[in-house]
Amino acid sequence: MLKDLPMQPLSKDAAPASNVKQPPGRLRRTTLLLINLGTPQGTDTASVRRYLAEFLSDPDVIRLPRGFGWLNGFLGRTIARFRARGSAHMYRKIWTDRGSPLRIHTEEQVEALRKTLPPEWRVHYAMRYGQPSIDEAVAAIEASDVEELIVIPMYPHYSGPTTGTALRVLHERLARFGHRMHVTILTSWYDDAGYVHAQADRINQFAASKQLTPEDTFLLFSAHGLPVSYVTQGDPYAQHVERSVELVRRQMGWPQHRAGLAYQSVVGPVRWLEPHTDTTMIELARSGERRILVCPISFTADCLETLEEINLRYRVPVEQAGAELHLCPALNDHPSFINALKSLALRGARPIMEPTPEREEKTKPVLDGRVRSEPAGERGETETLVMIGASLRGRLGPGRGPLLDYSTPDGFRRVKRSQCEVPEVLRSILSDTRIKEAWLWNTCQRIELYGRIGGKESADERADIIRGVCRHLFSRDDPSDVQVNALWGEDAKHHLLRTAAGLNSDLPGERDIVEQLQAAHRLAGRAGTAGGFTDLLIADTLAREGQVRLDTEWGRFHPDYTYAALNRIIESSGLRLDECRIVVIGGSTTSAGVLHTFMERFEVPSRQVTLLYRGHRRGGQTKILRKAIGQGKRIRVQSYQEQAVQRAIAEADVVVFGVDRNEPVLSAEQLRGSHDRQSRPLTIFDFNLFGSTVGLDTISGVTLYDARSLEAEVASFADRMCASKRFTQALQTAEVWLQEHALERQANFQCEPMGDIVCGTVREAPVELVSAGTGRSEILGPPGRPVAGKVLEGRLP
Repeated sequence: MLKDLPMQPLSKDAAPASNVKQPPGRLRRTTLLLINLGTPQGTDTASVRRYLAEFLSDPDVIRLPRGFGWLNGFLGRTIARFRARGSAHMYRKIWTDRGSPLRIHTEEQVEALRKTLPPEWRVHYAMRYGQPSIDEAVAAIEASDVEELIVIPMYPHYSGPTTGTALRVLHERLARFGHRMHVTILTSWYDDAGYVHAQADRINQFAASKQLTPEDTFLLFSAHGLPVSYVTQGDPYAQHVERSVELVRRQMGWPQHRAGLAYQSVVGPVRWLEPHTDTTMIELARSGERRILVCPISFTADCLETLEEINLRYRVPVEQAGAELHLCPALNDHPSFINALKSLALRGARPIMEPTPEREEKTKPVLDGRVRSEPAGERGETETLVMIGASLRGRLGPGRGPLLDYSTPDGFRRVKRSQCEVPEVLRSILSDTRIKEAWLWNTCQRIELYGRIGGKESADERADIIRGVCRHLFSRDDPSDVQVNALWGEDAKHHLLRTAAGLNSDLPGERDIVEQLQAAHRLAGRAGTAGGFTDLLIADTLAREGQVRLDTEWGRFHPDYTYAALNRIIESSGLRLDECRIVVIGGSTTSAGVLHTFMERFEVPSRQVTLLYRGHRRGGQTKILRKAIGQGKRIRVQSYQEQAVQRAIAEADVVVFGVDRNEPVLSAEQLRGSHDRQSRPLTIFDFNLFGSTVGLDTISGVTLYDARSLEAEVASFADRMCASKRFTQALQTAEVWLQEHALERQANFQCEPMGDIVCGTVREAPVELVSAGTGRSEILGPPGRPVAGKVLEGRLP
């Protein structure tokens, strides 16, 4: 219950929002098409020969030298003739009364999706080889007058011989006959949050049923093999598989030293990815492992490779070597996997954003030729860092960091500057102070300026710097009840790291703070106040924030502020978001978080969402919003007082304000008379600390949750989380980790020109150095860590 939450209940005569049955406008007729590999029609030699001939004649499966492609058909038919009898015998071992296991599981997946997707959706499946073919499936879909086609190849990890060949045939079919459908294809989803959760859930449930634990069981992920030559030519399959394995293992909580990866189904004389599953299991058994749990990570449905190859053929030598072999079933129609497929169809892939070594490489700082003009010894010096600003007390207090003076909420609200003013504030600060670079972290709980100074200023000079910054930050209102903090050098660095890791937030562990940090970096870039020092400082902070979550239990706690604010309200009010027309107003980081929460946590179809935002002509925020909104509508306005905004609100069932401005967007006068709120109630969530609405409490049928209400809900969420023993232990390990690393200086980066490419070394995270003139790049990384672009072959950790 929400007894502590100030809210205004719906009118007694008002209908609940869940009565809203139709989203705005006519819904598209949408079809989901699943594509799998294929299976013979029967177990007789002739049926298996036909299937193998089609499979082995595919130029994406057996790649011949250029100019010899005409041999593919002959070669495929020849190999099929020799292998058909043996393969037919294997299929007979796993065949059921209902037919091929792969076909059975695929049909069960289709039926489960038909029950869980919206009623206007249709679900079909096709096989790359065998029946029903891709041509037949697409022809049937077009005959049903479909407007939108979503295609999911049932291979999470992209590879040319699987996803690549299926999409080639699909594109040829669509191009040959023409089509009027809007086609969306999910080429890979190996790091999708739903898929990772489903795979981990499947293994955990199976392990629990067999009483398998990390203490007495080795977890071996087995993926279908691939020739090494395909990988060296650029096929990303091995990288995708390794990423999935690591994400699933971490999701399960299975120790890294008790898990491994191997590849199966190796044929022919060429070199394949190693190690091989069969030899690996025998080696594990001979080394003393008595229980081996195998997860077929690359298979989404049980088939010949799992049921016959692993469960029957590999089992005998493993048991002879003295170990038990436990094969976890493939995902099949497991409920978690069906939910993951549903989410993929409705919203697309949702990559897990938890930092990993691969992610650190993707988010490495990009430096251009400007760094050459800066003194090498000046970059990365922690003593040149300053932080000046005001903060509210977080849930955890200062911890092991420097003591701070905290402001009162009322005073803090009076001085907080809106985001649209930040570039001007930054430029004005640099114009009349000794600060050389600056960026402003402007969040719900702090407004803090970070900058670079000389590092050798006297006490009087530092006092002048503080006064100059405050004059620009707090000039509009009397800041007498605002406690201003100033931290220098190592203290400022530790405070920065602690804040980025979510230890200074009112919602401990909050990851939204990282997006706000990235937004602050972009705003500084727009203002022209960020240089090489700022770029390296923020990149180093993000890398360390990710590392503390990897190295400690703190990585288990990463709540979203918007989800914490909304979850109990939505549950207790009975609001059916999936049936509502939703308008999100404001292009801020909060708005992006709201969109993310609605679509991923509450599974709101993105086509029912409209985003109204202003600004963001440049920078990464536009990309974030475009990704967050998915298939929804984005409307860019010059002012929130425009008619487009008022019309969208009038037609909405739910409105969310994420704007950070100190004038109201919506008043009772504007809303009154637009629609009868008695017949269709309106729910408003206002995250704006200044308040985006005026007088709405006088309108019946309108329920308003203001920023204070949402803060109270976040506080309740945080209290429940902080009460757990596991959280306390994770906090302690994170505090120790940050304290130790805050005492280190930033990576000592030294630059020297090599032609038109800047070259350097960095102590921790790999760095991509890009030439400003040519755009050419070189990847450098520390010894022992793979650099970006290198394809790793499978191996046991």
